[in-house]
Amino acid sequence: MALKVSRVIRRFVHYGPLLATFIIVLVTIMTLTCIMVSTPITSFKLPNGRPSWQHHMTLGSFINMTVFLCFAILTSFHFLACMIHGPGYVKNNWKPEVKDIESKLQFCQECEGFKCPRSHHCRKCKRCVKRMDHHCPWINACVGHKNHAHFIRFLFYAASGCFYGGTNLAATVVKIIFYGSKNFIIAYYFNSLPKFVILVFSCGIAYGVSLAVGFLLVMQLRDISKNTTSIESWIIRKAEWRHSHLGTTFTYPYHLGSRWNNLTQVINMSNFAKGDGYTWPVVPGTDQYTFTEEQIQQKLLKRQRMVDHVITGPYVTNWFSRLTLANPLLFCVCNGLDEQYIAVNKGDKVLVSRWRKRWLYGCIKRKLKNKDGKLVEKEIGGWFPRICAMETAEQTQKKVE
Repeated sequence: MALKVSRVIRRFVHYGPLLATFIIVLVTIMTLTCIMVSTPITSFKLPNGRPSWQHHMTLGSFINMTVFLCFAILTSFHFLACMIHGPGYVKNNWKPEVKDIESKLQFCQECEGFKCPRSHHCRKCKRCVKRMDHHCPWINACVGHKNHAHFIRFLFYAASGCFYGGTNLAATVVKIIFYGSKNFIIAYYFNSLPKFVILVFSCGIAYGVSLAVGFLLVMQLRDISKNTTSIESWIIRKAEWRHSHLGTTFTYPYHLGSRWNNLTQVINMSNFAKGDGYTWPVVPGTDQYTFTEEQIQQKLLKRQRMVDHVITGPYVTNWFSRLTLANPLLFCVCNGLDEQYIAVNKGDKVLVSRWRKRWLYGCIKRKLKNKDGKLVEKEIGGWFPRICAMETAEQTQKKVE
C-alpha cells in the first residue's frame, strides 16, 4: 500500500498533473465566484441606517451552481482515478502457459518477458502496458486497459465542465462591460483591472480546454467504436498497406461486429474495461495471436529496410547539449525535448529506421545491466542528430548497384 501511495505521489509531481490541477482549480473558483455575484441581491438597511446588500439565491442559481459542481467533482474524481489505478502493467517475466505460443509473441528486452497480446512497452513508464493507447503527460501515466474507462469519463466531464464554466464566465464578462454600472455587486467584486484580466483569462482557458479536450474525446470515441487504440490504428493502416501489396486481405481480430459492442468493451456501467488484459474476444477466422503475428511481420519488414549508419561525431543526451547556444547542434532542438534520445560516440554503428529533416531514429547495441545486475547486450532505440552520422560505404554501394 505504501509503495502504491508513493508511486501516485511521484506521478502527481509532474508538470502535466500540476498544470491540469491548476486549470481545474482556477476555472472552478472563478466560475463559482461568477455564479455567486450574478445571483440577485436584496437591499436592506442596517441598524445604523446605512444601506446593505445580501445575496438571494434563486432556484435557477442553485441549479446552475449544482450542475457545475457536479462537473467539477466528476472531472476531479476521474482525473485522480486515472493516476491512482494506472494503466495496468504486464506481469514481470510474464510468459504464456503453453511454450509453443512463445513464437507467436514479442519478447520485451527491457522487461525481460513476453508481451501479451495488445500490450506495448512504454519508455516513459519503463513497463509493458496492457492494451496501451498512449502515454498521457496530463496524468503522467499511460492510458491503458485499467484506466481507459476513467480517462474517457475524465475527458467528457472536463470538456463539458469547461464549456459550462466558460459560458458562465463569458456571461459575467458581458455584464461587466455592458451593465457594470447598473449591477453594484459585480462591479464591487471585479473593481480592478487585474481581477478583470484574471476573469477574461479564465474564460479563455475554459473554452480553450473545452475545444482541445473535446477534440481528443472525439478521437478516442472513434477508436473505441472500432475496438482499437491509437497505437493499433497506426498498425492497422500499415497492415492494410502490406496486405494490399501481397494481394491478401487483413482482418482486424478485435472488431466485434458493431460499434455498440465495441464501445461497451470500455464504456459500461462499471468504471473499468472488460477482460483481464491478457485475453480478448476475437472474430471467427482469427485467434488471440493474429494481431501480434502481424506486428512481428511488420517489424521484420522494417528491419529489412533499416539503413546502416556510422557515427562521425559524438552526441550526449542531456539538457545542456540540446539547449545551450554554445552547442553547434542547437538547431536540432526542433525535434522536441520530450522524445526518446540516445547517446552516440564516434565510430558507433547504428541501424536507422526513421528520418526527419535534422534527426535520425535508430537502434544501437549497448551492454546494460539487467534486473539481476548482470551485463547483457541490449538493443536500444532513440533519436540523434543527422549531422552526427553518415551512411556506411557498404550501404552506399548497395544503393548504387
